[in-house]
Amino acid sequence: MPRSGRPSKFTPRADRKMLKEITKNPKISSQDLQQAFATVDVKVHASTVRKRLQKFNFHERCARRKPLLSKKNIKARLKFARENVDKDQDFWNNVLWTDYNSFSSSLA
Repeated sequence: MPRSGRPSKFTPRADRKMLKEITKNPKISSQDLQQAFATVDVKVHASTVRKRLQKFNFHERCARRKPLLSKKNIKARLKFARENVDKDQDFWNNVLWTDYNSFSSSLA
């Protein structure tokens, strides 16, 4: 019985290669992936590569850069380290460590 629709140009081998490349280098462009598929004899357009990535839940999102430390933060950290360098292990076991980055909750 004939199936409806055009058969996919992507083979399971090409899918595995695409997933391997994108996990190895998450910032690779769709054009670079398109050229990488030439080695497995899959000739597709870059937009087809993007659509296929979206099917595997890899969407076009740029990783947010972590903010650099300012001079004020560097001085505060150094002051904290110098004040607490001689504290014993019992003190550090009772310290409650938290992450104050505002963007860490958006990644979850």
